Amino acid sequence: MSRDAAHYSARVLELFAQLPGADALAAGAGAMASGEAIALDRGAWIRFEARIEGGRIVDCVFRAWGCPHTLAAAAWVAGEVRKGGLAVGAAIDASRLMRELGAPAEKMGRLLVVEDALRALLDRARAVQ
Repeated sequence: MSRDAAHYSARVLELFAQLPGADALAAGAGAMASGEAIALDRGAWIRFEARIEGGRIVDCVFRAWGCPHTLAAAAWVAGEVRKGGLAVGAAIDASRLMRELGAPAEKMGRLLVVEDALRALLDRARAVQ
C-alpha cells in the first residue's frame, strides 16, 4: 500500500477501486431526474442521475471529479439511493458520509458538495414523480 493509500479507510479504497454506479444513465422507460453540485475551490464536482418509474427511483448513477473520498462518497450515495429511493436518500448528509467512509474532518467541504448534489437530485425526483 502506498503512503497516500494509508490515509484512506478500507471502505473508501474498496469503493474507489470499483466505483459502482459511475456511469451515464442508460436509456429506458420512465422519467429522468438529475442533481449536480460543483465547488472547484474544494476540488469536487458531482452529478447524480436517476430513473423514476411508478413514483419510485429504480436506478441511480453518478459522474464525479475529485479525490478518492469524493468519488467513494458519490458511489456509496448512488448505491444507497438505488436500494432505498427517496426515503433513504433524504437520510444521507455529509456527517453520515464521514462516518460511513471513515473520512477525516478536512474532507467535510467535499462531502458537503456530494450532499448538495444529492439534495438537488431528490428535489428534482420529487418534482417528476
